[in-house]
Amino acid sequence: MKPANKATFAKLVLAAGFGIASMTASAVTVPSYDIEAGKKIVDANCAACHGANGVSVAPAQPNLGGQNIKYLYKQLVDFKTKARRNGVMEAQLVGLTQQDLADVAGYYAAQTPWTPGYGNKATYAAAQKLYLGGDKSRGIIPCAGCHDPKGAGNEWAAFPRLGGQHATYLAAQLKMFRAAGREDEGVMAEQVRTNDSAKKGEKGMMQMVAAKLSDKDIKILSEFLSAVH
Repeated sequence: MKPANKATFAKLVLAAGFGIASMTASAVTVPSYDIEAGKKIVDANCAACHGANGVSVAPAQPNLGGQNIKYLYKQLVDFKTKARRNGVMEAQLVGLTQQDLADVAGYYAAQTPWTPGYGNKATYAAAQKLYLGGDKSRGIIPCAGCHDPKGAGNEWAAFPRLGGQHATYLAAQLKMFRAAGREDEGVMAEQVRTNDSAKKGEKGMMQMVAAKLSDKDIKILSEFLSAVH
């Protein structure tokens, strides 16, 4: 179990409703958590999609085992408060408390990290160049600056581990960030992702970067990341 920073956590608590305010990535503070309690919740609510040990057999569902705990906790909070929209996740979190979310995040973070998949050799070089160096001509910054050259993420900043993640899932998330960044019209709430922004109505880093990516960029980056480790 990890000690809670009560002073910081208190700032996240609101007077009404579920009680969790919107959090920026670097401001996330995970309360004390109970791994065994988290396992019980995972077995009942999460394992069918994400695996009991955080290894998903469905390409559309992300692996969670060994993921950054601050990232996991923030995403659960965002699903609960609907800052990140997904009907299935929202339904699974009905009835779960702040403590439950911390327990689930703690459990999955404590699991053995998932193993990398297989990339696309034909586009590996182009994808590696874009991931590590970006594309100045299009104003695309390097992904590695936040997510690490090997896709390990940044635990302090709550940037997720992407290396070895399912390509299908990564591509879907990038397209949702892109739709939000481009302010695409006629799309449903679950087709955009805005929970990277610090304030409602402002564009976050992922929205701004993804807005400049083509379908080809997204495809090769997702395939590249699925094999990075």
